[in-house]
Amino acid sequence: MCSSDLHEIRNPLSAISHASELLQEEPALDPSVSRLLRIIHDNTQRLDRMVQDVLRLNRRDNAHVETFSAVAFLSVFVEEFCQIEKVAPDTIALVAADVQGHAIRFDRSHLNQVMWNLARNALRYCRRQPGSVRIEVGLDSGNPSRVRIDVVDDGSGVPPEFRAHLFEPFFTTAANGTGLGLYIAREVCEANGASLDHIESENGCRFRISCSTP
Repeated sequence: MCSSDLHEIRNPLSAISHASELLQEEPALDPSVSRLLRIIHDNTQRLDRMVQDVLRLNRRDNAHVETFSAVAFLSVFVEEFCQIEKVAPDTIALVAADVQGHAIRFDRSHLNQVMWNLARNALRYCRRQPGSVRIEVGLDSGNPSRVRIDVVDDGSGVPPEFRAHLFEPFFTTAANGTGLGLYIAREVCEANGASLDHIESENGCRFRISCSTP
């Protein structure tokens, strides 16, 4: 399915969502009807998010790779993420041994998309305490010629039975999730010569991006 077809799907979804919102404003609405309208509205919103995710996936091959400092990029990312998501600034800690180094090759908008997905995921499951989410930058121990970016949270971690399915399309444990976030994030990473993996950890959850260097 091409992008124009997906945009055509969004138009009727938007109309259905708007109609359900207008109907919910009707006076003396029966509670059962109101509940059904909420279900319609919530599911049209979920379908719209799925279409947006697929549109992003279609753009993965249009990577405009640049060379830039991972630490400098992530410093700005953390600040913007906390402002937009209304998160206390100390909830996310950026940890880097070399604050000037760690140059990587990536499309900035693609990396922003991947990081936003991982940070939101970490925020959903963390304890929301200072440092509950950590973004760690350093050399990849498995391949010192690459840079790793780890997103770590202090939540309960991923149950063993779910780990093999994390990057499968439409797999989700979140009630309002589309199940496409991690799948698309991995695809976007691969389009930039990077990889995205779940790293087993004794505490919390850890996702690792391994990036190309100049």
